[in-house]
Amino acid sequence: MQRHDFEHQARRWRTLALAVSHSCGASDVEADDVAQDVLLKLWLMRDKLKHYRSPEALVTVMSRNLTIDALRRSRHNYGVAAANIVADPSCDPVQQLISTEQEQRLMSLVEALPSRQHAVLVMRQVEHRSYAEIGSLLGIGEASAKTLLSRARKALLQQFMDDKNHSKR
Repeated sequence: MQRHDFEHQARRWRTLALAVSHSCGASDVEADDVAQDVLLKLWLMRDKLKHYRSPEALVTVMSRNLTIDALRRSRHNYGVAAANIVADPSCDPVQQLISTEQEQRLMSLVEALPSRQHAVLVMRQVEHRSYAEIGSLLGIGEASAKTLLSRARKALLQQFMDDKNHSKR
């Protein structure tokens, strides 16, 4: 593929990559980064693009996968934000330490959730999105979003309680 042909197609592919990335829940900045990465990867494989029946399908899959990767990497930001929560100064230092340890443990449990459960939990609890919005972003129904959130909460509670019981022994 010649440079002129690629530049002509790249405008459409960029728009598609942005749309896919946004539909997966990426912010404008993240979506722009994903679109740039997709175009770079396409440029590097421009000679092989003629072998694909639908380059648009390739752009869609690449955009979705890169967005999921970016969102997984950004998970760590939630952990850092939760770890920086300052405990109530009126509490004694022992209570503050216990509270901090519990928050850190809870964040590590959240990080260990399956990706869909983690995504639904973060969208609902941190981003305060509606079930309908979560469903549309993940391509699932509202009932599925509710089920995933319920499973995530149950898994967190169970794991947290198991850890608590193990520490008492």
